[in-house]
Amino acid sequence: MMTGSIPVFPRRAGSTASAMLLLCMLLPLTSCEATKDQPADVTDHVIGVYGEFRVVDGDTFRIEGMNRGVRFLFIDTEEVPRGDNALQELARLRETWPAPYYERRGERSFPVKMGSPMGWDTAEWAKQWFADVDSIRLERDSEDNVYGYFGRWLALVYAKKNGDWVLYNLECVRQGHSPYYGKYGFSARFHEEFIAAQQEAREAQRGIWNPALQHYPDYDERMDWWDGRGEDISHYLENHGDDENYYFMGRDGEMERLALAIGQEVVIFGAVDWIDEEDAVDVIRIPHKDEQSVVVRLPAAARAAWIEEVEQQYVYARGTIGGGGSALILDVQEFSSISRRP
Repeated sequence: MMTGSIPVFPRRAGSTASAMLLLCMLLPLTSCEATKDQPADVTDHVIGVYGEFRVVDGDTFRIEGMNRGVRFLFIDTEEVPRGDNALQELARLRETWPAPYYERRGERSFPVKMGSPMGWDTAEWAKQWFADVDSIRLERDSEDNVYGYFGRWLALVYAKKNGDWVLYNLECVRQGHSPYYGKYGFSARFHEEFIAAQQEAREAQRGIWNPALQHYPDYDERMDWWDGRGEDISHYLENHGDDENYYFMGRDGEMERLALAIGQEVVIFGAVDWIDEEDAVDVIRIPHKDEQSVVVRLPAAARAAWIEEVEQQYVYARGTIGGGGSALILDVQEFSSISRRP
């Protein structure tokens, strides 16, 4: 489903500059200043350069000097068995895989995440890959979204290896330890490179693309889901990113901007949250960040078939915005006002 075109990330005039000025006022100086050993052509994207870090797993590090956590962009490696009995659990998983995965997923409509042998192997590979690295550089992919849902930096991670800066996110995909993860949008800077890296890994049957290895068994299903959401985001940005009456939930500043439109008719774009298994619902929730959300009040109880169509998918919803605080309310007059594409 993924196309080869580079997505466009338009932004409203003045909003990025103001946001970054405020950001630099709030963060330590080193997070906003250019460092001496970084190339001049990437200084506008740099979050900071750090020398003290520890690899936890394939997409989680502990970094000294960071004022908040980091979410590695465009990769999603498998989970690592954790706890005091992690090694025993790993041995059990290796012996019985993939049965534990199918047991965990059960009757769920969507793929799930859990500790896996591949998750462990990826973490060990990452530790070895970074063993000779004495500094890392974090960069933004674009200027339109700085923080993720949990307030973490959204970052590309460069490692200084043999005197050169190497993009770890891309190498993780190239070596088959993660797909090109587009669930929250494709890369504005390196879309074509990620596509090529994933194609290379698949053709070589590395990591998660090797049917003989013990990884999640449903990557085709995951990719259909994730890539479809990424394409929805690209479509929105290309067609509505500059429309002042449209609001992209999950993006920096949109909840605050939406709160200024109370009483007006607006269009919100966002991913429908998980929905309880019920025959009908009266509302759906579209999350923003930090427990903030927009509650979409439906015109009548929705049928389960309709819910299955929109759950965990990006939708457009047109209605009148109301409420306040951490949960704004969108009143929708008819079901035709909620759609996958307008």
